Amino acid sequence: MPSSGSGRTRTPRRAGYASAGVRLYLLIDLWASAGPVITLYGEPADDAYQVLQTVQFGDELTLPAPFGLALGTGVFAVG
Repeated sequence: MPSSGSGRTRTPRRAGYASAGVRLYLLIDLWASAGPVITLYGEPADDAYQVLQTVQFGDELTLPAPFGLALGTGVFAVG
């Protein structure tokens, strides 16, 4: 997804998933202003999510139930 259109497509998509009751939404963002990050959204209500966790590439992300695992992101390629 090109960085110039990322905001226009991510927000409606995320709202649609939340409205449909998708419990977890994982966004891998190569173009974040602070550098590549991974954000886990959850607890959908209406058409919005809460941010559960955001990590930089290389850090560990914990996925809650039903997955219940730690996701190592050190192998994610940057650039």
